[in-house]
Amino acid sequence: MHKLLILPAFVVVFLACSGQREAASNESAGESKPQTVMSRYGGPNRSDSLVLSLERTPCFGTCKAYRLAVYRSGYATYEGRAHVEKMGPHSSRIGTDSLGIIVRLAEKHGFFGMEDKYDADVTDLPSTQLRIVADGKDKKVLARVGQPPAFKELVSELETLLLPVAWKPVPAER
Repeated sequence: MHKLLILPAFVVVFLACSGQREAASNESAGESKPQTVMSRYGGPNRSDSLVLSLERTPCFGTCKAYRLAVYRSGYATYEGRAHVEKMGPHSSRIGTDSLGIIVRLAEKHGFFGMEDKYDADVTDLPSTQLRIVADGKDKKVLARVGQPPAFKELVSELETLLLPVAWKPVPAER
């Protein structure tokens, strides 16, 4: 009876090892591996790199202020700073489908072709800082005054996608 259980396990291990050898030989022969879905999000490092950061800064009034970051693995952080429903640090998980939506929204609104800065010498205006890293591009835009409607629409759609996520408070360190 035990021999019958060992045989399937041996076959699985053997096939897995032979598949790794075949992939290694394909790479050494100059064949490139197809790009994985996850590799198009974030930077070139294999580590859990940033895909999106979005920050709204406070003003002297009741402007909402928060920071949000989404990483390649789907790990996400949120910190409510002023005039938002969730105050303080929170974390959550974002699905791969949402990572794809982030990139598609950026492309739809022409984010990677926007100016790096929309600003002027004015006081008491909040700023929006958005950075998206995907498909070999790393773009950051600071917007306070005069940003195009496409930027405002992009931020609004990203907030609609990401703010309702099931954010869980992060316990304070002692």
